Amino acid sequence: MPRPPSEFSGTEARYRAIVEAQVELISLARPDGTLVYVNPAYARHFELTPDQMIGRSLFDQVPEVDLPAVRRAIAEVLASGKPLSTENRIMNGSGQARWVAWTNGIQHEDGKVLLHSVGRDITERKVLEQEVLDSEAFLREITDSLPQRIAYVDRDRRYRFVNLAHCQRFARRREEIIGRTRDELLGRPAPEPIRDRIQAVLEGEAQRFEYNESVGDAAHHYEIQLIPRLGPDGQVWGYFYTGLDITDRARAEQALREVTLEAQRRSDILRLVTEAMPATVVVVGVDGRYRFANGAFEHYCGLPREQIVGRTVVEILGAEEVARRRPFIERALGGESVTFALDYASAEGTTWRELTCIPLRLNGGAVDGFVGISTDITRQRREQARLTELSQTDPLTGLLNRAGFEECIERRTQEGRAAMLGLLYIDLDRFKPINDQHGHTIGDRLLQAVARRLSGLVRPTDAVARPGGDEFAILLVDVGVLANAEAVADKVVAAIATPFEIDGRKLEIGASVGVAVGIDPVGDWHKLIQRADAMLYRAKESGRGRRAS
Repeated sequence: MPRPPSEFSGTEARYRAIVEAQVELISLARPDGTLVYVNPAYARHFELTPDQMIGRSLFDQVPEVDLPAVRRAIAEVLASGKPLSTENRIMNGSGQARWVAWTNGIQHEDGKVLLHSVGRDITERKVLEQEVLDSEAFLREITDSLPQRIAYVDRDRRYRFVNLAHCQRFARRREEIIGRTRDELLGRPAPEPIRDRIQAVLEGEAQRFEYNESVGDAAHHYEIQLIPRLGPDGQVWGYFYTGLDITDRARAEQALREVTLEAQRRSDILRLVTEAMPATVVVVGVDGRYRFANGAFEHYCGLPREQIVGRTVVEILGAEEVARRRPFIERALGGESVTFALDYASAEGTTWRELTCIPLRLNGGAVDGFVGISTDITRQRREQARLTELSQTDPLTGLLNRAGFEECIERRTQEGRAAMLGLLYIDLDRFKPINDQHGHTIGDRLLQAVARRLSGLVRPTDAVARPGGDEFAILLVDVGVLANAEAVADKVVAAIATPFEIDGRKLEIGASVGVAVGIDPVGDWHKLIQRADAMLYRAKESGRGRRAS
């Protein structure tokens, strides 16, 4: 049933705990994208109130470049009925693009299909991913393929290294830039805030800031990092510059592919970058021996790099671990970039690492080893699982929604328990007149009370769901014979027939229950639902307030 946002204020504390107080962005929308409910976190993202969001289209906040993919994803969810996880940008209330990971599903209300979406801001994770992307050639070859500007400037503020993006910034050849200052190249002094930042880095203080710059006729927003380079005497020799155009995050995601060690001249610069990464970075030759390892890999192995470089991957990681990675390593040595994830058992539960192997090529194109990058993705995996679970929950009652219930049946069937499953389909009798007479707020409170009674009738191994509207369902595990399921159905009829006390009102309703038991081992669990639905129809045709099986 559709509910105006104002009516949510009357729901119980549990509903507020699972929806209103969530930091995730939660919404309900019609198939055309019109929002019918958003939680406060969703509205705050756009610097609006929930009431101001209702009636708007969820597509309004999606950048045009992402819009086709978002429409396709939502169409897929509506067509298949299955939850789908996606990532896309949305514009916040300040006009900035933020990345959000969504878990989308469908929810049925009064026979109508609504899109149920749960999202979390992952912009910081995207920036981190940007920093750990890898590359297949060294320094200049890598940096020239990146969209961000990379440079090294000496103490006299003269450029000593620039990548292709930096050349394009000045519209000059590399040879015309090296040895000259920024002011000389632009023909004007830098703004005072920029001069202050440069002076600070030359005094040994790393700088990170954002600023706007005109590129052609368009304004672009850049994220700048200035990292001082210290000599053996502790004096600042110069600084490294990186400038990331964060106007277009999708293009920036392809950036920062780093590898190391071709010569000492390049390794000095590359080491500063890799040491700042939280990811492990290694270079392994075709002989299977480490040529380079960054500080994160030292910490991961518990060994100093002097005890890593020159030894084989089997000696460092062990034969069992290398056997798990071997198929992917062989693909990388065959010239293919490959990304994969591995799980590990730990005292805190399962953890995951994402690994990327990138072929390391010589100037002639021959593969001379590979660059390996590994990041801990445990938090992302667990968060994805949590959001998926949240997307399968009915926000009003806390029970499973239709998607979560069907996933539960599928899981129990795959466990080999199909023949012992029992299904009760429940339809509330005389609920609509109460809803019409007392309003949706009382109706919602009544549905919550029904959910509590039904949950109290079953075992922890069973599952109770609200597929939509005033319909409920119960999945009984290891029920055995039809008589056992019928006994539970009789309890349901009796429990719902007992009057409810809602805000001082005595409300009386009933329940009709359809009962079905057992699935053929080679059959389809959808047929169990069809049988229970048919029995529900029979119960209602027979006078309601009863069960049929």
